[in-house]
Amino acid sequence: MKPAPIPNNESERLHLLHELDILDTEPEPVFDNITQFVKQLFDVDAALITLVDSERQWFKSKIGFQECETPREVSFCGHAIMQGSTMVVEDATKDERFADNPFVVAAEGVRFYAGAPLELKPGIIIGTLCIVDSKPRQFSVQQKEWLESLAEWVKNELTNRYAISNYEQERQVLAEGPIAAVVWQVEPEAHLIYAAANVEKVLGYSRDHLLSPAVNYESIVHRADRRELLTRMHAVLDGKQPSLELEYRVITPENELRWVQHYARADYDSQGHIVRVRGYLHDNTKRKQLELSLKQANQSFALALAAGNLATWDWHLLKQSVNVNHTWDEILGRDESYSQQNRWAQLIHPDDFQATRAALQRHLKGLDERFEARFRLQHVDGHYIWLHSIGKVIESDEQGLAVRMVGIHHDITAEVANEERRRQQETILNLVTAVQHEFLFVKEFSEVCDIALPQLMALTQSDVGIIGELPGNSHTQDLLWLHGVRRYDDDNKNRAYQKLIQQGLEVEVTGRVIRQVLSDGEAQLCPYPVQKDEVLLQPIDLPEFDNAYLLPLFFNREVVGILLLANSSTGYTRDLLLTLEPILNTLGTLMHFRRIEEQRLSATEELRRMATIDELTQVANRRIFLETAGQKFNEQHRYDVPVSVAIIDLDHFKNVNDTYGHAAGDKVLKQFADITREMLRDGDLLGRQGGEEFAILLPHADIEQALLVAERVRGRVEKASFEWQGKRIPVTVSIGIAQLLSTDKDIGRWFARADKALYQAKSDGRNRCIAANEV
Repeated sequence: MKPAPIPNNESERLHLLHELDILDTEPEPVFDNITQFVKQLFDVDAALITLVDSERQWFKSKIGFQECETPREVSFCGHAIMQGSTMVVEDATKDERFADNPFVVAAEGVRFYAGAPLELKPGIIIGTLCIVDSKPRQFSVQQKEWLESLAEWVKNELTNRYAISNYEQERQVLAEGPIAAVVWQVEPEAHLIYAAANVEKVLGYSRDHLLSPAVNYESIVHRADRRELLTRMHAVLDGKQPSLELEYRVITPENELRWVQHYARADYDSQGHIVRVRGYLHDNTKRKQLELSLKQANQSFALALAAGNLATWDWHLLKQSVNVNHTWDEILGRDESYSQQNRWAQLIHPDDFQATRAALQRHLKGLDERFEARFRLQHVDGHYIWLHSIGKVIESDEQGLAVRMVGIHHDITAEVANEERRRQQETILNLVTAVQHEFLFVKEFSEVCDIALPQLMALTQSDVGIIGELPGNSHTQDLLWLHGVRRYDDDNKNRAYQKLIQQGLEVEVTGRVIRQVLSDGEAQLCPYPVQKDEVLLQPIDLPEFDNAYLLPLFFNREVVGILLLANSSTGYTRDLLLTLEPILNTLGTLMHFRRIEEQRLSATEELRRMATIDELTQVANRRIFLETAGQKFNEQHRYDVPVSVAIIDLDHFKNVNDTYGHAAGDKVLKQFADITREMLRDGDLLGRQGGEEFAILLPHADIEQALLVAERVRGRVEKASFEWQGKRIPVTVSIGIAQLLSTDKDIGRWFARADKALYQAKSDGRNRCIAANEV
């Protein structure tokens, strides 16, 4: 036994069979009459109307057969369905498909079978009208045609039954639903002659009221809509229009407002005359209220969008198109082509593209509930506008992939500019605090510039920065002391600049623009490439400037220096001057304080020098000499290190003053001091004791070493040429030397021994050195 194969359209076939809703229904006379007639016509044992389900064949009508259904796998009709045409089996025992079928091998089993298919739709066969006999027999062409005609009768009955059933179900749905059927007569005058039972649910009026001859239908219609209804209805009644479709308002007996969707069309007789008008009335109140609410909400939404400067967008991802509720020209100065093929994405600033794409991917993957990003789009003139965009997927395909997103965006260019301005102001205020703190501790202005300059360059996205100071009491503005020079991309140059600054970097200002800033005190904004001769600072080498901002530094309205920023990737604006004003004032003030501090140190140094140095000879005065000798006295007694003193007197110096004058005497004293300093060791101290008397303090020198130093000085002075107004002045010295001894209880005793040696040298004829231990 070979079960029949399953048809390719099996699912569609079963769907139609089940739509008929006929399986397992009670016997019906019309079908039983057909099978009774077929059995008698063909004089067979049995006639059946079979319907083949997924696992069985069920018999809608059976004459001469006991079973109500049989398994599909043993059915003959399954093969008839596969064949698609009337199937005849004259002797089942000789057909390999059925020879071992249980209904064939049974006693008085099936030998003959003929089945005509029940094809309700082209190619869709739900069963057969078949005949069965226990004896083999032949089946003529005429008999086959009769069976097929009777099968057509069964098919028509099934189709009609299905249509009537559907009609009744539709009527039931209409009767229970929000749609009421109505009919108007045309002659002798138009009037409602039929209304469905549910018309009161739709219109609020009973059927009896509406069908009353005294009531015109239009009387229940809102006065504002009545004229249009009558005009449109008469056009249908007069044959000018085949149908109408209209929405209008009805006033109920409770004075409530209902919206009705009215559809009507005319019925014509065989001569083409209108006999009636059929219509359907749909209670559209809820939809209309929703529509009005939605309209009101949209108006409110539009007002909210306008008030908040918001715009909507609708992005079809598969079509790669985006619709916005404004023109592209309004925000970007571009045409509508940028809404197609995702061309708008090409306008995203390169620095924002990856972050925006990542935010979108997170939402598309379900990681974020919504898409939100801030990014820049390029205007047609080259500048960028900032947008804050929020959106959400509202439509996906069968695989769950997003195909449509909607959202809003907001032009936040001004807001971002304000945020950036606030950030810059905060940075500037922090920088002011930092440089003030640094200056208080280090008092070195170049280190202040090391802090300020990199941050100012980062803030303005500049590649070059310079801070320079006008020298004190400068009136020509042609020189600058550079305290900071920096290039963003060249560390080698920066190190070289730093080294020069530490040594004291003074440059000549020859550039026209920079000299103008220093002289006029007005900032100069150069948005375009700057010629080198406009900002020339010799001898330092600077790169080409694509743009620059030159800002004067003030103290008490006086220009004391300049800040130069150049090659900004974002360009400079005049608003930047207001942002930088606190640090500009701070730098100018600190420059002034640096000058004051420098002057104070210079004055202090001069006072110190005046208090410690002999003004005429520039050697240590007596006070400092004695203080230093006291220190060496203590060191010798504590550490036992040798120290000696040599006291010097210029021989016959009074004669020099008397003969050549005091000016000549002063010159001799200064020249003597210079000669003696040249002969001394590092650490030796030459001091003037008064008049023509000098002394040398010789640390780490015993009497012999001190005597050698003294002799060198004496010999050098004797050989030196002292002249005044072309006349040679003979100069010699007498020197007494004494080494500090442990027996010297104080400096006075030590120096007294040296003085005694000096007197001995003078007594012995002058121009000689005598050691105290020789006396």
